[in-house]
Amino acid sequence: MNISKGSMIEIAIAALKEKGEAMKFADLWAVVKEKFEISPEEEAERIGHFYSDLSLSGETIVLSGNIWDLRSRHTYEEYSADLTDVYDDVNEKDDDSSDEQEDKEYDAAINGTLSSEEESTEESDEDAKSGDDADSLGLNF
Repeated sequence: MNISKGSMIEIAIAALKEKGEAMKFADLWAVVKEKFEISPEEEAERIGHFYSDLSLSGETIVLSGNIWDLRSRHTYEEYSADLTDVYDDVNEKDDDSSDEQEDKEYDAAINGTLSSEEESTEESDEDAKSGDDADSLGLNF
């Protein structure tokens, strides 16, 4: 490839432009690795940085199967995820009363309004669940 030396992202973008189509991440990495003469010892550290930089680049997008391309070649609808189902699941009301009780106890503890009786009951419940009370440990006082 006829690419002048630049940043890893610049090299990847130039490779995508030169090829004229999307590329597998492994192929992009091979181009960058060759251009920067990255040794096998350096590869483990540098590949993660490259992947992160590629992900954060405003010029590239990842398609299915870890295939990367230039954002300018695709419409928003092609690469955007429909998060409607995700948000619907989050917004559904969870009617679990134990969660509500835990939330109340947590809020009370944070605000310092948890009574000493509630604290000792809470600690006893935790000990019973974990089996860390004196009897279960074989300690007789």
